[in-house]
Amino acid sequence: MIEARVFIDSLESAKTILRHEDAELKGKYKIHDTIYRSVDKEVSLIDEFLRLRVIPENIWNDKEVILALKQTKLHDIGKRSTIPMKLQFDERKEAELYYQQHLRSEYVKDFEFWRIGWQYFLPNGDVVDLEIIEDLYPSIELKSETDEGIQALLRKFAIQRRDIITGPSVVAVRDILKP
Repeated sequence: MIEARVFIDSLESAKTILRHEDAELKGKYKIHDTIYRSVDKEVSLIDEFLRLRVIPENIWNDKEVILALKQTKLHDIGKRSTIPMKLQFDERKEAELYYQQHLRSEYVKDFEFWRIGWQYFLPNGDVVDLEIIEDLYPSIELKSETDEGIQALLRKFAIQRRDIITGPSVVAVRDILKP
């Protein structure tokens, strides 16, 4: 899916729009992400990163701990991610051990953060995630299979194109969390 994220002041108007659109709430989730960057200085987080995700409140069919390599392709609006590696574990220590044994020479820890969110499905198949990052920063992530779908979601939520984060949201999250 193509994804586009924007930081906003409050989630309330988005919730109202979702109710009006008869969106189905899949559920509430809580995620802790640890982001690792490539040791190769030529590879930016925009291009690729390793993510250790722990999901203590999980609404998906994945295990609670996921170690994934994400690569990003920018679109006119938003981005599409490819995940060439996705490993699932029962416990964080198993994922950390895998990282130590197989990936630490290629990736180094950059930062980590928490988020809580609510995932909604629109009748047309588009997905909207409402999230609060680190209990301080509300955001909306719009997901659609097409560029036209993303543009329609922007109109629906009255989001200006200039406000959309360019590249993966972890880059913007890192920027807002740095003192």
